[in-house]
Amino acid sequence: MITNKEVFLDIVNKNIKRDGIANLITYLERSDFFTAPASTRFHDDYEGGLLDHSLRTYFHLKKLVESYNLKISEESIAIVALFHDLCKVDCYVVEQRWKKDENNKWESYDSYKFEEKKKFGGHGSKSIFVAQYYIRLTFEEAAAINCHMGPDGKDFSCMDVYRESPLAFFLHTADMASTVFEEPDYIEEYKENIS
Repeated sequence: MITNKEVFLDIVNKNIKRDGIANLITYLERSDFFTAPASTRFHDDYEGGLLDHSLRTYFHLKKLVESYNLKISEESIAIVALFHDLCKVDCYVVEQRWKKDENNKWESYDSYKFEEKKKFGGHGSKSIFVAQYYIRLTFEEAAAINCHMGPDGKDFSCMDVYRESPLAFFLHTADMASTVFEEPDYIEEYKENIS
């Protein structure tokens, strides 16, 4: 049975040819990237959720680029989608919480807590920093990763980026779609075609 990690590595190997990509993958292998959740409670808050979210973002972005017939390289699509949340690597720890069961008795359960060890100050900017430590990003790729969270209510500068960069706008859209909508199981479809 093909794992989601194998899907991730297959996409990387087929699409990303940048110098340093092997070192970035080694970093991810030594981290919790393949087992970490994507959040504590908002989406994909389970073991392996970060990997699943990154893959779903990739497939959504790929479909959006194809449907709009955009001239964006497969390499850029893979880089921004698969690495947009590198800021979450090694930031989650398991903690015990309590809840009442169906008999109104208290029981403990495992939950995730966000505990960032190396604070950077920005979600997108930290992901860019980590990625660029290993591979060189284009300006458009860095802008897309930086603005993938969208405007935050105080700063609308991402809207200017979206107007100039379809990659940035559609990464934000794909990221949101992968957290909100039930979608066809693109990951399972991909597994059927791995050779």
